[in-house]
Amino acid sequence: MSSSEAPKTPESPESSGTPPPSQGRSSVRSTIRSLVWSVYAPSFLLSVGQGILIPVLPGFAKEEMAATIGLVGLVIAARHIGTMIFDVPAGILVGRLGLRKTMIAGVILFGIAAVWAGLSPNFTSLMAARVLAGVSFALWSISRHSYIATVVPIDVRGRALSLFGGISRIATILGPLMGGILAEHVGIRVPFFAQAAVAILTLVMVVATTRNMIEPNRSGKSHNVFAELGTVVTRHKRDFATAGVAAVALQFLRAGREFLIPVWGGELGLGKDQIGYIATASFTVDSMLFPIVGYSMDRWGRKSTGLPAFIVLGLAIALIPLTGTFGGLLAVGLIAGLGNGLSSGFVLIMGTDLAPKDNPGEFLGVWRLISDTGGATGPIAIGGIAQVLTLGVASLATAGIGAFGALMLIFVVRETMTRSPRGPSRVKTKS
Repeated sequence: MSSSEAPKTPESPESSGTPPPSQGRSSVRSTIRSLVWSVYAPSFLLSVGQGILIPVLPGFAKEEMAATIGLVGLVIAARHIGTMIFDVPAGILVGRLGLRKTMIAGVILFGIAAVWAGLSPNFTSLMAARVLAGVSFALWSISRHSYIATVVPIDVRGRALSLFGGISRIATILGPLMGGILAEHVGIRVPFFAQAAVAILTLVMVVATTRNMIEPNRSGKSHNVFAELGTVVTRHKRDFATAGVAAVALQFLRAGREFLIPVWGGELGLGKDQIGYIATASFTVDSMLFPIVGYSMDRWGRKSTGLPAFIVLGLAIALIPLTGTFGGLLAVGLIAGLGNGLSSGFVLIMGTDLAPKDNPGEFLGVWRLISDTGGATGPIAIGGIAQVLTLGVASLATAGIGAFGALMLIFVVRETMTRSPRGPSRVKTKS
C-alpha cells in the first residue's frame, strides 16, 4: 500500500504513525503516543550524538589543527552553514522524495560526516566534514518538522513539541558528558567515532519504525520549484520579516552559548571533562522546563515563554566574562540552561504554526534557512569580535542580540497561537 493511501485505512494511530483527527480539544496523550517511535525516540538518539561534540570540537580545532579563536568560531559555525545552505533544497526534497527517504538520507550523511571529521588530517578537511554534518541536519530536521506540521493539531502543539524539545535536551545531557570523558581519558578523536555509532543506531530505528509514515499530500508532480518558492516567500513575507528575524536572534544566542562557554572554559584552563560537566549541568536545567513551557505556550501563547527566554539567556551570556573559576562558569551555565529551556521548541512551534499544512516542506525550508542564519553567523561573528577585541566584548555583543530579540517579540512579532488551523485561511490571523 502506498503512503498516499495510508490515511484512508482503518489502522490505529500508533501503527500508521499519525495522530487521530482532533475532536473538540485534541488529546495530548494520543498525539504523543503516535509520535513516540516516528519522532521522539530517533530524535533522542541523534541528539545524543550531536551533543557529544559540544565540549570537544573547540579544543579539537585548537589542539589538533592549531586553529586561532577566529577559526574555532568558523569550525563551530560550519555545521550551521551547511544546514543553512541546504535548508531550501531539503524542503524541496521532502516534497519530491517524501519524508521517510529524506529522513534516512539525513541519518546516513550524519554518520559519514562524523567519521570524516574524526579522520580529518587538517583544518580544511574538518571544515568540509562539519559542513556535510550541517547538510545531514537539514535533511533530518526538515523532514521531521514537515511531518509534525502535517499531523499535530494546533491546540496541543505547544505540549507535543515542547516535549520534543525537552527530549532532545535530555539527550544532550548525555552527549557532552560522554564526549568530554572520552576526549579527556581515551582520545580526542574518539568522540567523533562515538557519534558515528549513535548514527548507526538511529538509522536502524528509523528504518524499522517509519514504514507506515504518513506523507503530506501533493496536488501535483510537475510544479516549477522556483515558482513555488517565490510564491511561498511572497505569501509569507511578513512572517519571515518579523517572526523569522526573532528566530534568527534566538539561534544566534544559542550558538553563542555553544561557542562561548567551552571557549571561555578553555581560557580558564579547565579540562575537557570539566567543560563537559558544565555543559551537562546546563542542559540538565534546560531539559526540566519543557512541561511548564508546553502548557504555557498552549494556554497563554508562544511569546509567554519566548520573551523571558531571550532575557534570561542574554543575561547569562553577559555574565560569562565575569567568571574566573569552574564554579562561576558552572553557575552561568545553569542560568543559560534556564534561559534556553524557556525557549524549548519555540522556533519549531512558530514555524509549524505558520506553515501551510497541506504542503509544509517549501515553507519550512525557507523558515529554517532564515532561522539557521543566526546559528551560522553567530560563532563567526563572535569569534571575529573576540579575535579583534576580546572574548568579553564578544559576550556582551551577543547579549545585545538577546535584548534585540526581546524587543522584537514585544513590539513587532505577532502571536502565532491565534492562527487558524484550517485550509487556506490558515495564513490569516484572527482579530
